[in-house]
Amino acid sequence: MGKLITDELITQRMESKGWIEGCDDEHARNQVLAYYECKITDNMQRPEFSIYEESTRDGYSVWIATADPSSISICEDVYYYDHDLTGVIYEAILDYNDIYCDDEQLVEDAITMHYEELLCRMENRVIEELEDEGYSSKIVAPINPLHYIEMISQDIQFDKDNESYLGFINITVDDTYKWLSYANQVIKDRSRYEIIANHYGLTIQRAVQSELIFNKLEITD
Repeated sequence: MGKLITDELITQRMESKGWIEGCDDEHARNQVLAYYECKITDNMQRPEFSIYEESTRDGYSVWIATADPSSISICEDVYYYDHDLTGVIYEAILDYNDIYCDDEQLVEDAITMHYEELLCRMENRVIEELEDEGYSSKIVAPINPLHYIEMISQDIQFDKDNESYLGFINITVDDTYKWLSYANQVIKDRSRYEIIANHYGLTIQRAVQSELIFNKLEITD
């Protein structure tokens, strides 16, 4: 059996890089801000971008989100409701290196959005790394008989490092078998698919109407 990409392997690789699913808020925050080279500061003096609450002359509260507090645009920088500000901070983290915000919950919500997206992105990168190292993805839904035989070769019963290793797999081919169509094609044209099985380190020991047996191919000198 070749080297397979498993969920456990992906998780291990991601955690080694600091991308941990279900981690605490502080870890997620550190990962996101380090990735985007951004800092959330509690110092309002000259940050690149600021988000803060302000009161109008007649006592209403509004939110200001701006890169230039000295030139605030009512149309672009002033928010009456704070529910839009999570998205504003989310975008600011991408665009600025130094951000001031006086509402910690808004920051945490934006960090959570970024972290969840980065987890997906990092998972894809890890899979690409593993593929470059010669690993292959485990097949769960074959699309043709050749793909089906490759899936069979990935079964744990052909993995010598697994306690379930047997070196063969016996398949009952009946109407309840999920891959009935592909199994029947292998049975009908055994000699053709034997070549494919050999390619994946298997041999077809038995191929009859109701039974299909694959053995691990033993290579002798």
